Amino acid sequence: MLTSIRRHVTRVTAGHRFPIETPRRKSVPQRCHATAIIPKAATYLSRVTDPWLNLAFEEWLFRNPELPPHILYLWRNTKCVVVGKNQNAWKECNLRRMQEDGVPLVRRRSGGGTVYHDIGNTNYTIIMPRDVFDRRTNAELVTRALLQLDIPASVNERHDIVVDGKKVSGSAYKLVNTKAYHHGTMLIDSDLKALGTFLKPPPKNLVGKGVESVRSKVTRLRDHSYTIDHLSFCDAVATEFLKYHQVQATHPIELTADYMAKIPKIKEYYDEIRTWEWVNGQTPDFAHRLEHSFPWGDADIHLKVHRGIITEASVNLGADHHAAVALRLSESLENKRYDADGVDEAFGIFDLAEPSSRVLEELAELREWIKRTL
Repeated sequence: MLTSIRRHVTRVTAGHRFPIETPRRKSVPQRCHATAIIPKAATYLSRVTDPWLNLAFEEWLFRNPELPPHILYLWRNTKCVVVGKNQNAWKECNLRRMQEDGVPLVRRRSGGGTVYHDIGNTNYTIIMPRDVFDRRTNAELVTRALLQLDIPASVNERHDIVVDGKKVSGSAYKLVNTKAYHHGTMLIDSDLKALGTFLKPPPKNLVGKGVESVRSKVTRLRDHSYTIDHLSFCDAVATEFLKYHQVQATHPIELTADYMAKIPKIKEYYDEIRTWEWVNGQTPDFAHRLEHSFPWGDADIHLKVHRGIITEASVNLGADHHAAVALRLSESLENKRYDADGVDEAFGIFDLAEPSSRVLEELAELREWIKRTL
Protein backbone atom coordinates (compact mmCIF):
# COMPACT_ATOMS: atom_id res chain seq x y z
CA MET A 1 0.00 0.00 0.00
CA LEU A 2 2.75 2.44 0.95
CA THR A 3 5.94 0.96 -0.39
CA SER A 4 5.91 2.64 -3.78
CA ILE A 5 5.81 6.25 -2.48
CA ARG A 6 9.42 6.90 -1.61
CA ARG A 7 10.54 9.71 -3.96
CA HIS A 8 11.41 12.86 -1.99
CA VAL A 9 11.09 16.56 -2.82
CA THR A 10 11.44 19.62 -0.61
CA ARG A 11 8.78 22.28 -0.21
CA VAL A 12 8.95 25.56 1.64
CA THR A 13 6.08 26.69 3.83
CA ALA A 14 5.88 29.63 6.23
CA GLY A 15 9.65 30.04 6.31
CA HIS A 16 10.38 26.39 7.15
CA ARG A 17 11.77 23.63 4.96
CA PHE A 18 10.18 20.22 5.40
CA PRO A 19 11.23 16.99 3.64
CA ILE A 20 8.10 15.67 1.93
CA GLU A 21 7.50 12.65 -0.24
CA THR A 22 5.69 13.13 -3.52
CA PRO A 23 2.00 12.43 -2.87
CA ARG A 24 0.28 9.54 -4.60
CA ARG A 25 -3.12 10.99 -3.92
CA LYS A 26 -4.44 14.52 -3.72
CA SER A 27 -4.99 15.91 -0.23
CA VAL A 28 -8.52 16.15 1.05
CA PRO A 29 -10.18 19.56 0.73
CA GLN A 30 -10.58 21.74 3.81
CA ARG A 31 -14.36 21.50 3.81
CA CYS A 32 -16.76 18.82 2.60
CA HIS A 33 -19.83 19.57 0.50
CA ALA A 34 -23.13 19.34 2.35
CA THR A 35 -24.17 16.43 0.16
CA ALA A 36 -20.93 14.48 0.57
CA ILE A 37 -21.09 11.16 2.37
CA ILE A 38 -18.50 10.94 5.12
CA PRO A 39 -16.95 7.45 5.25
CA LYS A 40 -16.84 5.49 8.47
CA ALA A 41 -13.05 5.38 8.68
CA ALA A 42 -9.99 6.79 6.95
CA THR A 43 -6.22 6.66 7.24
CA TYR A 44 -3.83 9.61 7.06
CA LEU A 45 -0.08 9.63 6.56
CA SER A 46 2.10 12.65 7.37
CA ARG A 47 4.88 13.48 4.93
CA VAL A 48 6.63 15.96 7.25
CA THR A 49 8.86 15.35 10.25
CA ASP A 50 8.42 18.63 12.12
CA PRO A 51 7.09 17.67 15.58
CA TRP A 52 5.02 20.82 16.08
CA LEU A 53 3.45 20.58 12.66
CA ASN A 54 2.61 16.90 13.14
CA LEU A 55 0.94 17.66 16.47
CA ALA A 56 -0.97 20.51 14.82
CA PHE A 57 -2.14 18.09 12.11
CA GLU A 58 -3.24 15.69 14.83
CA GLU A 59 -5.26 18.37 16.62
CA TRP A 60 -6.90 19.43 13.37
CA LEU A 61 -7.87 15.86 12.54
CA PHE A 62 -9.28 15.46 16.04
CA ARG A 63 -11.25 18.73 16.06
CA ASN A 64 -12.62 18.66 12.51
CA PRO A 65 -16.28 17.47 12.59
CA GLU A 66 -16.39 16.96 8.83
CA LEU A 67 -13.90 14.09 8.83
CA PRO A 68 -14.72 10.39 9.40
CA PRO A 69 -15.45 9.41 13.02
CA HIS A 70 -12.69 6.79 12.99
CA ILE A 71 -9.25 7.99 11.90
CA LEU A 72 -5.80 6.46 11.88
CA TYR A 73 -2.99 9.00 11.66
CA LEU A 74 0.62 7.83 11.10
CA TRP A 75 3.57 10.19 11.57
CA ARG A 76 7.16 10.51 12.71
CA ASN A 77 9.40 13.33 13.88
CA THR A 78 12.99 14.43 13.86
CA LYS A 79 14.79 14.30 17.21
CA CYS A 80 12.80 15.80 20.07
CA VAL A 81 11.59 15.06 23.58
CA VAL A 82 7.82 15.23 24.07
CA VAL A 83 6.30 15.73 27.52
CA GLY A 84 2.69 15.19 28.50
CA LYS A 85 0.38 18.15 29.05
CA ASN A 86 0.52 17.81 32.85
CA GLN A 87 4.21 17.11 33.29
CA ASN A 88 7.18 19.04 34.63
CA ALA A 89 9.94 18.93 32.02
CA TRP A 90 12.53 20.01 34.61
CA LYS A 91 11.80 16.75 36.48
CA GLU A 92 11.47 14.53 33.40
CA CYS A 93 14.30 15.48 31.04
CA ASN A 94 17.96 16.34 30.88
CA LEU A 95 17.26 19.78 29.50
CA ARG A 96 20.88 20.90 29.55
CA ARG A 97 22.03 17.92 27.47
CA MET A 98 19.10 18.45 25.10
CA GLN A 99 20.10 22.08 24.63
CA GLU A 100 23.73 21.12 24.00
CA ASP A 101 22.67 18.57 21.36
CA GLY A 102 20.02 20.78 19.73
CA VAL A 103 17.11 18.53 20.72
CA PRO A 104 13.94 20.59 21.26
CA LEU A 105 11.40 20.16 24.03
CA VAL A 106 7.80 19.74 22.86
CA ARG A 107 4.65 19.64 24.98
CA ARG A 108 1.70 17.71 23.58
CA ARG A 109 -1.99 18.14 24.41
CA SER A 110 -2.56 14.68 25.86
CA GLY A 111 -1.57 13.36 29.28
CA GLY A 112 0.82 10.52 29.95
CA GLY A 113 4.59 10.35 30.26
CA THR A 114 7.64 11.73 28.51
CA VAL A 115 8.89 10.11 25.30
CA TYR A 116 11.81 10.50 22.92
CA HIS A 117 11.15 10.80 19.19
CA ASP A 118 13.51 10.42 16.28
CA ILE A 119 13.20 9.30 12.68
CA GLY A 120 13.50 5.68 13.83
CA ASN A 121 10.29 5.98 15.83
CA THR A 122 6.82 5.95 14.24
CA ASN A 123 3.80 7.42 15.97
CA TYR A 124 0.22 6.29 15.54
CA THR A 125 -2.94 8.17 16.51
CA ILE A 126 -6.35 6.49 16.58
CA ILE A 127 -9.28 8.93 16.73
CA MET A 128 -12.77 7.68 17.57
CA PRO A 129 -16.09 8.61 19.25
CA ARG A 130 -15.65 8.78 23.00
CA ASP A 131 -18.30 6.16 23.71
CA VAL A 132 -16.23 3.45 21.98
CA PHE A 133 -12.85 4.52 23.36
CA ASP A 134 -10.86 1.65 24.84
CA ARG A 135 -7.09 1.68 25.25
CA ARG A 136 -6.66 -2.08 25.17
CA THR A 137 -8.70 -2.43 21.97
CA ASN A 138 -6.46 0.10 20.23
CA ALA A 139 -3.26 -1.45 21.55
CA GLU A 140 -4.41 -4.90 20.44
CA LEU A 141 -5.13 -3.55 16.95
CA VAL A 142 -1.54 -2.34 16.62
CA THR A 143 -0.29 -5.61 18.13
CA ARG A 144 -2.14 -7.65 15.50
CA ALA A 145 -0.38 -5.60 12.83
CA LEU A 146 2.99 -6.48 14.41
CA LEU A 147 2.06 -10.16 14.50
CA GLN A 148 1.39 -9.95 10.75
CA LEU A 149 5.00 -8.76 10.46
CA ASP A 150 6.18 -11.82 12.43
CA ILE A 151 7.02 -9.78 15.53
CA PRO A 152 5.85 -11.56 18.72
CA ALA A 153 4.21 -8.55 20.37
CA SER A 154 1.64 -8.48 23.17
CA VAL A 155 -0.17 -5.98 25.40
CA ASN A 156 0.71 -5.80 29.10
CA GLU A 157 -1.44 -4.76 32.06
CA ARG A 158 -0.56 -1.06 31.52
CA HIS A 159 -1.75 -1.28 27.90
CA ASP A 160 1.83 -0.91 26.68
CA ILE A 161 2.90 -2.99 23.69
CA VAL A 162 5.84 -5.23 24.57
CA VAL A 163 8.13 -7.75 22.88
CA ASP A 164 9.83 -10.32 25.10
CA GLY A 165 8.64 -8.36 28.12
CA LYS A 166 10.30 -5.11 27.00
CA LYS A 167 8.36 -2.04 25.94
CA VAL A 168 8.29 -1.03 22.26
CA SER A 169 5.32 1.32 22.48
CA GLY A 170 3.98 3.64 25.17
CA SER A 171 0.76 5.55 24.74
CA ALA A 172 -1.43 8.37 26.02
CA TYR A 173 -4.93 9.58 25.32
CA LYS A 174 -7.21 12.59 25.30
CA LEU A 175 -10.96 12.82 25.88
CA VAL A 176 -12.95 15.90 24.82
CA ASN A 177 -16.74 16.03 24.80
CA THR A 178 -17.88 13.28 22.41
CA LYS A 179 -14.48 12.46 20.89
CA ALA A 180 -11.31 10.73 21.97
CA TYR A 181 -7.92 9.80 20.66
CA HIS A 182 -5.28 7.31 21.68
CA HIS A 183 -1.76 7.84 20.39
CA GLY A 184 1.49 6.03 20.91
CA THR A 185 5.09 5.61 19.89
CA MET A 186 6.63 2.61 18.15
CA LEU A 187 10.37 2.12 18.59
CA ILE A 188 11.29 0.69 15.21
CA ASP A 189 14.94 1.70 14.92
CA SER A 190 15.29 4.50 17.46
CA ASP A 191 18.56 5.54 19.08
CA LEU A 192 18.08 3.95 22.51
CA LYS A 193 21.28 5.49 23.85
CA ALA A 194 19.96 8.97 23.09
CA LEU A 195 16.61 8.01 24.61
CA GLY A 196 18.33 7.03 27.84
CA THR A 197 20.43 10.19 27.90
CA PHE A 198 17.69 12.73 27.31
CA LEU A 199 15.10 11.04 29.55
CA LYS A 200 17.43 10.82 32.55
CA PRO A 201 17.28 14.14 34.42
CA PRO A 202 20.08 15.12 36.81
CA PRO A 203 19.25 14.82 40.53
CA LYS A 204 17.29 17.84 41.82
CA ASN A 205 15.64 18.80 45.09
CA LEU A 206 12.45 19.61 43.24
CA VAL A 207 8.97 18.89 44.61
CA GLY A 208 5.63 19.59 43.01
CA LYS A 209 2.48 18.47 41.29
CA GLY A 210 2.29 16.85 37.88
CA VAL A 211 2.30 13.42 36.27
CA GLU A 212 5.56 11.49 36.58
CA SER A 213 6.70 9.09 33.89
CA VAL A 214 6.90 5.36 34.61
CA ARG A 215 10.35 4.05 33.70
CA SER A 216 10.42 0.78 31.74
CA LYS A 217 12.94 -1.39 29.96
CA VAL A 218 12.65 -0.88 26.21
CA THR A 219 13.63 -2.61 23.00
CA ARG A 220 13.35 -1.89 19.26
CA LEU A 221 11.47 -3.76 16.58
CA ARG A 222 14.68 -3.79 14.54
CA ASP A 223 16.20 -6.04 17.19
CA HIS A 224 13.47 -8.59 16.43
CA SER A 225 13.11 -8.19 12.65
CA TYR A 226 15.56 -7.47 9.84
CA THR A 227 12.84 -6.25 7.47
CA ILE A 228 10.73 -3.92 9.61
CA ASP A 229 10.77 -0.22 8.69
CA HIS A 230 8.53 2.84 8.84
CA LEU A 231 6.55 2.08 5.70
CA SER A 232 5.99 -1.61 6.41
CA PHE A 233 4.76 -0.78 9.90
CA CYS A 234 2.43 1.93 8.58
CA ASP A 235 1.10 -0.41 5.91
CA ALA A 236 0.41 -3.19 8.43
CA VAL A 237 -1.35 -0.91 10.93
CA ALA A 238 -3.42 0.80 8.22
CA THR A 239 -4.49 -2.57 6.83
CA GLU A 240 -5.51 -3.85 10.27
CA PHE A 241 -7.34 -0.59 11.08
CA LEU A 242 -9.47 -0.66 7.91
CA LYS A 243 -10.11 -4.38 8.36
CA TYR A 244 -11.30 -3.80 11.93
CA HIS A 245 -13.77 -1.14 10.75
CA GLN A 246 -14.83 -3.24 7.75
CA VAL A 247 -13.78 -0.57 5.27
CA GLN A 248 -12.30 -1.39 1.88
CA ALA A 249 -8.55 -0.96 1.80
CA THR A 250 -7.45 2.33 0.25
CA HIS A 251 -4.24 4.32 0.07
CA PRO A 252 -3.80 6.75 2.97
CA ILE A 253 -4.59 10.41 2.54
CA GLU A 254 -1.32 12.29 2.66
CA LEU A 255 -0.79 15.38 4.77
CA THR A 256 1.91 17.83 3.70
CA ALA A 257 3.30 21.17 4.84
CA ASP A 258 1.11 22.87 2.23
CA TYR A 259 -1.77 22.51 4.69
CA MET A 260 -0.28 25.32 6.78
CA ALA A 261 -0.96 27.73 3.96
CA LYS A 262 -4.41 26.33 3.15
CA ILE A 263 -5.94 25.82 6.59
CA PRO A 264 -5.52 28.66 9.10
CA LYS A 265 -6.59 26.48 12.03
CA ILE A 266 -3.58 24.20 11.60
CA LYS A 267 -1.22 27.16 11.67
CA GLU A 268 -3.02 28.43 14.77
CA TYR A 269 -2.44 25.10 16.56
CA TYR A 270 1.16 25.05 15.31
CA ASP A 271 1.95 28.56 16.56
CA GLU A 272 0.35 27.95 19.95
CA ILE A 273 2.35 24.86 20.90
CA ARG A 274 5.66 26.54 19.96
CA THR A 275 5.24 29.37 22.48
CA TRP A 276 7.08 29.59 25.80
CA GLU A 277 3.70 29.99 27.49
CA TRP A 278 2.65 26.55 26.23
CA VAL A 279 5.94 24.63 26.52
CA ASN A 280 6.93 25.99 29.95
CA GLY A 281 3.90 27.94 31.15
CA GLN A 282 1.77 24.77 31.32
CA THR A 283 4.08 23.27 33.95
CA PRO A 284 2.27 22.35 37.19
CA ASP A 285 3.30 24.28 40.33
CA PHE A 286 6.53 23.17 42.01
CA ALA A 287 9.21 24.23 44.47
CA HIS A 288 12.96 23.95 44.03
CA ARG A 289 15.66 24.14 46.69
CA LEU A 290 19.20 24.81 45.46
CA GLU A 291 22.18 24.32 47.77
CA HIS A 292 25.89 24.69 47.11
CA SER A 293 29.07 25.50 49.01
CA PHE A 294 31.32 28.13 47.46
CA PRO A 295 34.74 29.19 48.80
CA TRP A 296 33.15 32.48 49.87
CA GLY A 297 30.02 31.02 51.50
CA ASP A 298 27.12 28.58 51.37
CA ALA A 299 24.20 29.31 49.03
CA ASP A 300 20.73 28.13 50.02
CA ILE A 301 17.97 29.22 47.65
CA HIS A 302 14.25 28.37 47.79
CA LEU A 303 12.08 29.00 44.73
CA LYS A 304 8.34 28.56 44.23
CA VAL A 305 7.22 28.38 40.62
CA HIS A 306 3.75 28.83 39.10
CA ARG A 307 3.22 28.30 35.36
CA GLY A 308 6.94 28.60 34.76
CA ILE A 309 7.24 31.92 36.66
CA ILE A 310 9.09 32.33 39.97
CA THR A 311 6.48 33.64 42.39
CA GLU A 312 8.52 33.44 45.60
CA ALA A 313 12.28 33.46 46.17
CA SER A 314 14.35 33.24 49.32
CA VAL A 315 18.12 33.59 48.95
CA ASN A 316 20.61 32.98 51.77
CA LEU A 317 24.28 33.34 50.90
CA GLY A 318 25.77 32.63 54.33
CA ALA A 319 28.51 35.28 54.34
CA ASP A 320 27.64 38.47 56.25
CA HIS A 321 28.93 40.71 53.47
CA HIS A 322 26.34 39.15 51.13
CA ALA A 323 23.29 39.83 53.32
CA ALA A 324 22.16 42.90 51.39
CA VAL A 325 22.91 41.22 48.05
CA ALA A 326 20.86 38.15 49.03
CA LEU A 327 17.86 40.31 49.92
CA ARG A 328 18.02 42.22 46.63
CA LEU A 329 18.41 39.00 44.66
CA SER A 330 15.40 37.44 46.42
CA GLU A 331 13.27 40.38 45.35
CA SER A 332 14.68 40.45 41.82
CA LEU A 333 14.08 36.74 41.14
CA GLU A 334 10.35 37.08 41.78
CA ASN A 335 8.16 37.34 38.65
CA LYS A 336 11.01 36.14 36.45
CA ARG A 337 10.89 33.09 34.22
CA TYR A 338 12.28 29.92 35.72
CA ASP A 339 15.02 29.53 33.12
CA ALA A 340 18.45 30.87 32.21
CA ASP A 341 17.04 34.03 30.66
CA GLY A 342 15.04 34.75 33.79
CA VAL A 343 18.12 34.30 35.97
CA ASP A 344 20.15 36.64 33.75
CA GLU A 345 17.38 39.22 33.98
CA ALA A 346 17.27 38.94 37.79
CA PHE A 347 21.03 39.39 38.12
CA GLY A 348 20.87 42.43 35.84
CA ILE A 349 20.32 44.65 38.87
CA PHE A 350 23.93 44.03 39.89
CA ASP A 351 25.46 44.97 36.54
CA LEU A 352 25.40 48.69 37.25
CA ALA A 353 27.92 49.82 39.89
CA GLU A 354 29.03 47.55 42.71
CA PRO A 355 31.62 48.87 45.16
CA SER A 356 33.61 45.63 45.26
CA SER A 357 34.90 43.77 42.21
CA ARG A 358 35.17 40.69 44.45
CA VAL A 359 31.42 40.79 44.99
CA LEU A 360 30.83 40.99 41.25
CA GLU A 361 33.03 37.95 40.64
CA GLU A 362 31.19 35.97 43.31
CA LEU A 363 27.82 37.01 41.92
CA ALA A 364 28.87 35.92 38.42
CA GLU A 365 29.86 32.53 39.83
CA LEU A 366 26.52 32.29 41.67
CA ARG A 367 24.56 33.20 38.55
CA GLU A 368 26.22 30.55 36.39
CA TRP A 369 25.67 27.89 39.06
CA ILE A 370 21.95 28.72 39.34
CA LYS A 371 21.56 28.56 35.54
CA ARG A 372 23.27 25.17 35.41
CA THR A 373 21.19 23.83 38.28
CA LEU A 374 17.71 24.77 37.01
